[in-house]
Amino acid sequence: MSLRPPSRSSIPVGVILMFTLLSFPCPSYSKITRIVMVTENWPPFRISDESSPSGFRGIDIEIAERLSEALDIRIEIERYPWARALEQIRNGKADIISGIAYDKDRESFMYYVPVSYCSVSPVFYTLKGKGDLIRSYNDLHGPSVGYSINSVYFEPFDSDTQIKKTGFSTEDQLLKVLALGRIDVIIGTDPNISYESARLGYGDVIEPAAYQPAEKIELFIALSRKSKVMSIAGDIEKALRRLMYDGTIHGILDSYR
Repeated sequence: MSLRPPSRSSIPVGVILMFTLLSFPCPSYSKITRIVMVTENWPPFRISDESSPSGFRGIDIEIAERLSEALDIRIEIERYPWARALEQIRNGKADIISGIAYDKDRESFMYYVPVSYCSVSPVFYTLKGKGDLIRSYNDLHGPSVGYSINSVYFEPFDSDTQIKKTGFSTEDQLLKVLALGRIDVIIGTDPNISYESARLGYGDVIEPAAYQPAEKIELFIALSRKSKVMSIAGDIEKALRRLMYDGTIHGILDSYR
């Protein structure tokens, strides 16, 4: 008994049409050509710079440029207040965000690329001459403490309801209200807050508190779980790891110290 292919007339027309369509290449709609990164001013990671095409310069901007080159994908940077930037990631209107600390609640709408490219340290500041009043964590129970809303610092501070906390939008505002004596203590992150303090000329007005937590805050790049960029999350991780291993990111960090 010999086997032979069926004649064309014995094959249903629908099947012929299906194979005909499959024989021609289809246009790809999955190719990512543009990534929208949302951020706000947070020196030295993101420094406002009107002369820059993105409106920023800084550590995160240089890392984004290197990632763009490694992925061969254009990364466009858009400025939003931090709370709005997070909302853009939540609803999928933006693709990535940088300089973000891990937070369990945020993980529901953002994917943390599992490579921490840098860390910052939580730090407390007081008015000049009052740093010794905060010698331990327990000394924070009593004075008014300013913090940046939508920021993650360390536990138990973040969840401690016994501390009289007042939230502000930016670390610039924190430094200003402390310098004016409107609040007793502020928490920020170094090197950010020391960079801003020096830039704004508060070095003679405020000082670090005697108590400083030992915790480190790891910083990540995160993707919106609603973004098409999730399809290349693995490529972004590989590119970021290469930039870590070949010393590129270390060199960028050193240039801002």
